[in-house]
Amino acid sequence: MVNEPEKEEQKVTPRKISKDKYIMAGIITFLVFSLGLTLGLIFEDQRYSLIDEVNMEQEVKSLSLQLQYLYLDAFSNQDNCPLLATTLRETVKDLDSSLSKVITYEEENKVSELRKSLVLRRYVIDNLRYWLLATESKRKCDLNIVPILYFYTPDCPSCPNQGTILSYFKTLFGEHVLVFPINLALQEEEPLVEMISLQYNVTKYPTLIINNKKYEGVMQKEALQKIICASLKNIPQCS
Repeated sequence: MVNEPEKEEQKVTPRKISKDKYIMAGIITFLVFSLGLTLGLIFEDQRYSLIDEVNMEQEVKSLSLQLQYLYLDAFSNQDNCPLLATTLRETVKDLDSSLSKVITYEEENKVSELRKSLVLRRYVIDNLRYWLLATESKRKCDLNIVPILYFYTPDCPSCPNQGTILSYFKTLFGEHVLVFPINLALQEEEPLVEMISLQYNVTKYPTLIINNKKYEGVMQKEALQKIICASLKNIPQCS
């Protein structure tokens, strides 16, 4: 029989962690937090830089269009009308895509209400500015386009239906149909919206302004196509 060795009493020694390790852990935690904060600020700066670039680009394009129109008006040079028409169509197309992306980006990132309001006001101001240029350019150069002012509100139940119909005609007629949406919910924030809604006495939503005529309520495809085709020349879609 094997004698069991004498059991030695095992002492549990508390695990000692030096102060240096605590300090190092604290430093690492601080650095990780600082890195995250710094990256967040960098991405925020990049986002606002992107928005500023979009705004600056639209501003330059708008100034170019205005000067082109003033040039034509001053010198009555009809030879440059095709250039103005091309620039106008491209600028409106860019406006529709670029500023819509900015607004979506702002809404997704939960920016302040003030900044969101400024972006929405900028969008509606640009739409009104290009609508005026399109209307005057059509008169001056007899451009084969139909500028449409589209008044709506976000809580209007039938406005999405009108928006879908307008999108259909933008696709069908391409560069010949220019739609300028005006959010009437901005009346109190943007004086221009109030001014133009009073000018046309807009009291129902949606409302369309085509060739200075007002059409209240949802314009169905058949009726709207007749109005558009009456303003266009030599368009296959109107045959």
